Amino acid sequence: MFILRNNLINATKTRWYSTSHQILRDWELHTKTSCIQQTYDDITWSPMNLLGNTLGDNEINSDNIPEKSTLVPPCWHHVYFPPRTLESKLALDGYETEFFPPEPFSQRMWVGAKMEWSAKNLLRIGDQAHMRTVLDHAELRQGRMGESAMVWINKDISNQHGWSMREQRCLVYHPKQTNTNASRGIKVKKEPDFQRLITPSSILLFRYSALTFNSHMIHFDHEYATKIENHPACLVHGPLSGTLLIDLLRKQIPQGFIASFEYKCLTPLYVNQPMTLMGKKSSNGYDLWIENHLGNLAVKGSASVL
Repeated sequence: MFILRNNLINATKTRWYSTSHQILRDWELHTKTSCIQQTYDDITWSPMNLLGNTLGDNEINSDNIPEKSTLVPPCWHHVYFPPRTLESKLALDGYETEFFPPEPFSQRMWVGAKMEWSAKNLLRIGDQAHMRTVLDHAELRQGRMGESAMVWINKDISNQHGWSMREQRCLVYHPKQTNTNASRGIKVKKEPDFQRLITPSSILLFRYSALTFNSHMIHFDHEYATKIENHPACLVHGPLSGTLLIDLLRKQIPQGFIASFEYKCLTPLYVNQPMTLMGKKSSNGYDLWIENHLGNLAVKGSASVL
């Protein structure tokens, strides 16, 4: 009887997985052809200056206005090309819906991103830029939170001289969760060559949300983050974590060119909890990572430098 019951459960799961896989596959094929975004923006000095003030940058802060042709630091492109979406067209969590897979995948998290930059044509203040956004692919996966839909989105940015950079971002969508912090703690065994301790404040998270026009409520609405999505507090943005890591490296190699950077968020980082940014020289670049207030690995990444 016990074996029969298990077989029935497994058969039901298999049918559900097959159905979900087909639904996601149909959505993927439709979205690839129907949702191609073309966005334009002028690379002006004000957003860059405000981000510098937000991050406490040593050079771009206060009234230090970046001059025309000043290079946009890696990962600072997030303050350009804001999503121009009416509130009435946002999802219930405050995020855009253009690349939102169908039910039951109603809750989203930022997984990470890969970026590469043109050595000869970096974005600069004064550029007229264009970003093309498309769905790369989607996959159904089984993880610690059950079935989830992984969605990869490509963003290619060009200026008046041609291609400048590509970002491929990955988001995970899963059914509503009751336990959102169930990951096991992973300790990093290697010692960093350089590091920085910061405590992300609610002001930092609010300012970054405002600058990137990101209205995802898990970053600034305590009641939503804790009562609706069952987190202990508001979450640090994935792109902010990536930006802080690459800024840490950038200050170590002021004359180096960061050709590529990728990172993955392994466990959430929360407001008012200390986190340590770390980096170490590797055989082909730099390993970068963030440890949370418990000393566990929260974000891991790597960068290649020319």
